[in-house]
Amino acid sequence: MSKTAKKRSLLIDALRILAWEEYKSTNKEALKNLQYGGYAVFDKEWQVDDIHNKGYEDLLAFAKSLEFSEAELLSIRSKYYAKKTNTPSATAPVKNNSSSNGNRNGNSEDVPEDVSVAEEEYDVGDLF
Repeated sequence: MSKTAKKRSLLIDALRILAWEEYKSTNKEALKNLQYGGYAVFDKEWQVDDIHNKGYEDLLAFAKSLEFSEAELLSIRSKYYAKKTNTPSATAPVKNNSSSNGNRNGNSEDVPEDVSVAEEEYDVGDLF
């Protein structure tokens, strides 16, 4: 993968993180009872979004239109994944006891790590 392709991929992932946060916020009621917080609904829309057809320079222009620099987007992405790596459910050993329901976090709904909530909410407007 070329350096430009790698940068493009990182920018798309950062924008996906922002889009998911916005999507969750906007569709909170509709998503609240869905498995994994409704990420599958978002992902279906995200996969067909025009953003995947943009080149690196177009992504930079799009980010700028949202008032984000490349460095800011990469920072948001880094913080998102750093938080995921430092979550207790990802680093703490699972304790098996008779009162546990078997889930890592003890809740009836076990959310996969790739849909964890970012540390900060960003007002990015409508990314779609």
